[in-house]
Amino acid sequence: MIYLCEREMGFDAAAVGFPSVEGCRAVVVVTAGGLFGFHLNGTLSAAKRAAFVAFVTQHVHGVVIRRIYAASAGVGQEMAHAQQELRVLAGDLNYAGSIYWATLPPGGSSYVDYLDINHTSCVITARPWSEANDAVAGNRGPYVGGANRAMANGAPPSTMYTGVDQAGLVARYPVAI
Repeated sequence: MIYLCEREMGFDAAAVGFPSVEGCRAVVVVTAGGLFGFHLNGTLSAAKRAAFVAFVTQHVHGVVIRRIYAASAGVGQEMAHAQQELRVLAGDLNYAGSIYWATLPPGGSSYVDYLDINHTSCVITARPWSEANDAVAGNRGPYVGGANRAMANGAPPSTMYTGVDQAGLVARYPVAI
C-alpha cells in the first residue's frame, strides 16, 4: 500500500491511501497493473494534469486504463468544476470510459482508501481523519521517492505516511458522472 500526501502521485498494485482529504480530491486511475493515485489539492491546472498524465503513461503499469475514480467532500459548483476537471484528465489519458465520483462527508477531513479489485475496479472506503491520532510520528517515515512515487508540483515533504489505522473505514459508493 502507498499513502499519498497533498500534491503527490503514486502507484501500487493493491491499494492507495489518501491521508487528510478535505478540500482535496483523491483521484485514482485503475489500470491492468494496479492503481495510480493523485492527492490533488487546488485546481487541476494544466501543469498538474500534464505531470499526472506523464506519471501514468510513462510508468511500466500505466497501460490499459480501466476506470477513473475520485473522492471529495466538494458540493455544488465546486463539485461540478472538479468533475469537469476529471473529464479533461480522462481525455488527456485517452480514456473514454466511465468516471466515478464518491462523495465524502462534509465538515472535516477524511482518510480515503482505495482497494484494487482484479485490476478492473476498486472499493472506496473512508473515515474521519484525526490529526491527534493519525498525523503522529509513528505513522510517518523519511520521504523516499522512486518509480512509484512523485510530486505533481513543488518539493516533496521531508516525511511521508508509512501507515494509517484502517479501523473505522466505511464504504463510499461512487456514482458515474
